[in-house]
Amino acid sequence: MEQNMTKYWLWLSAVMGTANPRTRGLAEQFDTPKALYYALHDPDCGLLTEQERRNLSRTKLSLCEKIEAYCEENGIGIMTWDSPLYPDRLRHIYNPPIVLFYKGNPALLRDHMLLTVVGTRRPSDYSKKVADWICRDLAKCSLVLVSGLAVGIDAAAHRAAIAEGKPTIGVMGCGVDYDYPKENAALRAEMLKNGLLLSEYFPGTPPRPHHFPARNRILSGISEAVLVIEAAVKSGSLITANLACEQGKQVFCVPPADIFDARYAGVVNFLRDGAYPAFNYLDILYTYYLQYPHKLTLFDEEYASRTQDSLLFAEEKPVRKNSRKKTPPAPYAEAEEPPAAQGKKEIPPELPALHRRVLEVLQQGPMSMNALCNALDVSFDEASMLMIELEMAGHIRNAERDIFVLADAE
Repeated sequence: MEQNMTKYWLWLSAVMGTANPRTRGLAEQFDTPKALYYALHDPDCGLLTEQERRNLSRTKLSLCEKIEAYCEENGIGIMTWDSPLYPDRLRHIYNPPIVLFYKGNPALLRDHMLLTVVGTRRPSDYSKKVADWICRDLAKCSLVLVSGLAVGIDAAAHRAAIAEGKPTIGVMGCGVDYDYPKENAALRAEMLKNGLLLSEYFPGTPPRPHHFPARNRILSGISEAVLVIEAAVKSGSLITANLACEQGKQVFCVPPADIFDARYAGVVNFLRDGAYPAFNYLDILYTYYLQYPHKLTLFDEEYASRTQDSLLFAEEKPVRKNSRKKTPPAPYAEAEEPPAAQGKKEIPPELPALHRRVLEVLQQGPMSMNALCNALDVSFDEASMLMIELEMAGHIRNAERDIFVLADAE
């Protein structure tokens, strides 16, 4: 393929109009956008609507070359449909953008797990507190938080990531060089230090009401899942959540502070319809860690990184210090069995090897399902079946949520 096809992609986007669902189908009929450029200039071409034909007559290729030069001079990158930078996850949604403009680090779109956070522009104190708390913890785990750079929950999610020194991505409903909203000018500048600003709108394009519903398909499209924090029934955040459902993505919702408060009615409806409740960051991390262990990190109470072979999510029991001073045994007293050996229950030899291995691992202490998967080197489904069989046989028990112990353990 010829090297510089960018101006032809820009031309096609200008002719068809941004977010036109017909654009992708048209582009796929030709090998290159350049071939499409010449085909559409054929007077007998019947591929365009009347409005698109008018756009074609007034859109010159020289204008697209000027836009390309402007972007280069102002540090704006152009990511086209055929670019290796273009995120695969976005490529498979309905009506994907054929051109994306960006400032910052585009590698974030491919090298990390992305989570989109949406919510109201006027959050309650409860939602502000929850947004900061849960988003900080998610950022610590190396999830890259995506939002729309609006005031309210969007800005809270971006700031939480920045507070932890982590990158964050803003998807804009205007040009990436447009100062909107003005309240977030300092936030955008901070995001560009190691994050990314993204838009399908040409540089200099001001925000328009119809831009944001179209923009929301990109918000959900580039991410693995969507987290909703406070949304009323007619909230624009629910457009993003609905698009995520259509795209086969999971939707998490922070449970409302008050189920009778209309400000949370949209969240209540989504939870009723099957969205996953997110009480803290673990509800999201549990879902994706086994799928993306190379992209996510875990932290303990001191926020230190853990390795995969550690006791994931299991709380270590504090060591009880005995205030009584032990009397050393008499020189000729009969030797006693060490305390550790006394507490160990003999593993039935008739059990299959893998079942015995589970009991050996649990003799070390409580373990989560994820930790057992890593220790045994088995899949989540296989580990789940082992736990069910051993629990039914009375060898182990579920001490708390997904934390297993030996049946006779205290």
